[in-house]
Amino acid sequence: MAKKKDRAFFVCPRWNEVADAPWIGASGVAMPIRVNEKTLAAIKAGRPVARSTLRKALLAVCRASGAMFDVDAYIVDQRSAHPR
Repeated sequence: MAKKKDRAFFVCPRWNEVADAPWIGASGVAMPIRVNEKTLAAIKAGRPVARSTLRKALLAVCRASGAMFDVDAYIVDQRSAHPR
């Protein structure tokens, strides 16, 4: 099985739109997004990451905001179609 870095094909081109929205939790206090700093930097820069990592980051934004959105709609696969 390939290493995780070799399987990193997924990006979120709308991350800035999601992450820059004013996130107010249920208590009325802004909630921090609980994701590793290196992961956040990679996602913001548009570098590909593993699908599970990107999905976890988007779910963390959902939890922090209290907003409901389709996480999978924000994930884009960067692999080109290879015939097998």
